[in-house]
Amino acid sequence: MELTIFESILFGLISGLTDILPVSAQAHKAIFLKLFGLGEEPVILRFMIHVGTFAGLYYCCQNHITRISRQLRLARIPKKRRKRPLDTRTIMDFKLLKMMLIPVMIGCFLYGKTSQWNHKLSWIALFSLVNAVILYLPVLMPSGNKDARSFSPIEGLLIGVGGAAAIVPGISSVGAATSILLLRGAERNFALNMILLLEMAVTAAMAVLDIVAMWGGGIGVVSFGAIVCCILAAAAAFAGVFFGVKVMRTLAVNIGFNAFAYYSLGIALFSFILFLTA
Repeated sequence: MELTIFESILFGLISGLTDILPVSAQAHKAIFLKLFGLGEEPVILRFMIHVGTFAGLYYCCQNHITRISRQLRLARIPKKRRKRPLDTRTIMDFKLLKMMLIPVMIGCFLYGKTSQWNHKLSWIALFSLVNAVILYLPVLMPSGNKDARSFSPIEGLLIGVGGAAAIVPGISSVGAATSILLLRGAERNFALNMILLLEMAVTAAMAVLDIVAMWGGGIGVVSFGAIVCCILAAAAAFAGVFFGVKVMRTLAVNIGFNAFAYYSLGIALFSFILFLTA
């Protein structure tokens, strides 16, 4: 069943927003589709939402991406010929990001093994509860001020495992990876910047998987109205990402992200109620 224009915009907005906030995007998608009496979203719609999400993340992270790119180019120049010193902190950010990406990319390609759970409200309720616990754990530890220079490659892999946990519906990649960083003593703004870069890479990988799915299974006949809905959903996803990043940056400076633990607890309860009434 195709989504209406309103449903497509709302679905895209929710998808983009919950991809950035430390709550499960898959849980929110499943609840949305259940409440509106819809089946699984078409693969072309999923692809366009991933495109909009990636564009939003790139827009919000472009300063950090540009800084990393410049320092990598500078690092390739022999030391005696450099006109300015190398920013080792930015280089260490990139090295940590590479280690984080290893388990995350493995997780993306294992996504097909767990996608059968994506619309099972009982599993979503259970793992949303787990997500709430994960988000609350940093509250029990003192805040830190560490950056990439203080993290080992093993810690990078561990953070990446948190990001890969999102293949399980109900777990947030942003939430799990951020919590691990904070538990290891990372400064909140640094943790958020690293996770946004990680999420951008995850979104790109998921878009590639969508292309593979469309290539292998086809997309069938797509009406003009469906194309319009997909474009509007992508634009809404971009807006959701932009707003989500603004919220996360504000919380990073002020009170932190633990309020989302209570929100995830509410999602777990709501999903369980929907499961019982299905």
